[in-house]
Amino acid sequence: MTPSVTPWQVLKQKDFGLFWLSLLFSAVGSQISTVAIAWQVYEITDSPFQLGLTGLFRALPVMLLSLPGGVLADRIDRRKLLIVTQTLAALLSLALALLTSSGQIRVWHIYAVTFLSGAVGIFDAPARTAMIPALVSAEQLASAYALNITWRQIATLGGPFIGGVVIGALGLSPAYFIDALSFLAVIICLAFMRREVKPAIDRKESALESVRAGFNFIRENSVIVALMGMDTCVQFFGAYRSMMPAFAKDILGAGPVELGALLGVPALGALAGSGIVLAAGNPRRKGKLIIAVTLLYTVGLICFALSRSLTLSLVIVFLLGLVDAIGETLRDTLVQLTTPDRMRGRVKSFDQVFMSAGTYVGHAQMGTAATFIGVPGALILGGCIGSAAVLLVAKFAASLRRIDT
Repeated sequence: MTPSVTPWQVLKQKDFGLFWLSLLFSAVGSQISTVAIAWQVYEITDSPFQLGLTGLFRALPVMLLSLPGGVLADRIDRRKLLIVTQTLAALLSLALALLTSSGQIRVWHIYAVTFLSGAVGIFDAPARTAMIPALVSAEQLASAYALNITWRQIATLGGPFIGGVVIGALGLSPAYFIDALSFLAVIICLAFMRREVKPAIDRKESALESVRAGFNFIRENSVIVALMGMDTCVQFFGAYRSMMPAFAKDILGAGPVELGALLGVPALGALAGSGIVLAAGNPRRKGKLIIAVTLLYTVGLICFALSRSLTLSLVIVFLLGLVDAIGETLRDTLVQLTTPDRMRGRVKSFDQVFMSAGTYVGHAQMGTAATFIGVPGALILGGCIGSAAVLLVAKFAASLRRIDT
């Protein structure tokens, strides 16, 4: 029987605890800024299409630079790399704050900062994910990734609520200033982390050889291919969060505070989902579980699109957050358990290309579809396509179904 691992045992690992805390500070500020950007773009343009373009501008650097980001995360001290990326992110948030407070902000400024933030993020995420197995034992890995979901969802829960209140009471520029300040706490926490996460790759290997080796590893691992393909399709066609301002304002008749709730409640569900994984410790048959919860997620998207009640919509997005967190935790654990340390940065970078870029390009796809068939219609169509993709993986990805660990 797999020994029980408690969250406290994982957080007691000093370096992991500091790492977890630093990311929590950063994510709270980022979520506040995310609400501000979405509301400001829709306020300036009143266009679902232009709202969706924010996702496209975040996707472009992911598609262009993710692979170099993964190689870099496997070559240098990942902690130092994170300090640099967090500093750059703080400066970008400060730029939005100053432009907004001076009254000079234009939608292209937001697109430009979104593009640059995405470029910074693609160097940040591989290093962040690849660090975790070096900070905890193999038995604690599932719990560590559940906690990794937890800090993000605590921030996603609190950040939009705080953002909605700040925007409603003080305006948009204070939201950006808060985001910029939040990165200072991150940098301080990382500076106090004592462990140096040394590069795992042979520096004599060229960058191109490193990328090719990462691609070959993924191509030969049918489990990772199935997971990336399924999640990319679901995220591309079901990018409902990008249209949340339109759902709040036009479908549900809500304002910025209610928008913050709609964006934050999925995080409450994700906390519940992370709690379920933490209670399970290290669940078996992860492949079948991932397929089941992903199918539930696509059905939930259709239900959300059909809702015309704010209360019902809040219940549905809570459940969406719950099943999404369970699926993401199990997926990350499964990928990391099957990936050697020397490959983890590169595998995460390919994950960004296929899944993160799929999500952000999905924002533009959702905005385009909404222009022709309406916001609810676009999400219903996306949920149906996502369900079909999950069922295809369930039928043909035998290697994923057979996993018993």
